[in-house]
Amino acid sequence: MLQRQNLEKRIPVAETNLTAKERALLPDPNWLTEDDADAIMIMRDLKAHGGRTFSFEQVLRESGITLERSDGRIRASAVPKARARRSA
Repeated sequence: MLQRQNLEKRIPVAETNLTAKERALLPDPNWLTEDDADAIMIMRDLKAHGGRTFSFEQVLRESGITLERSDGRIRASAVPKARARRSA
């Protein structure tokens, strides 16, 4: 049953716009899985940004979420800007 579910979640490589280098990275050169596609999209995004990586805080900031920091004894929590924290 598990193998059948995995087969349904893949598409033929012939139906994609993968480059020859991207096809060479696939475990099965005839089929593309969701995990393979995720890895390829990350590689394309990294190449588009000139190999520059972004910190988690930068990604949160661009999404409109701030990371509130407190003293070291309490863990930080991500809170959207538009929402106010509820008091207990």
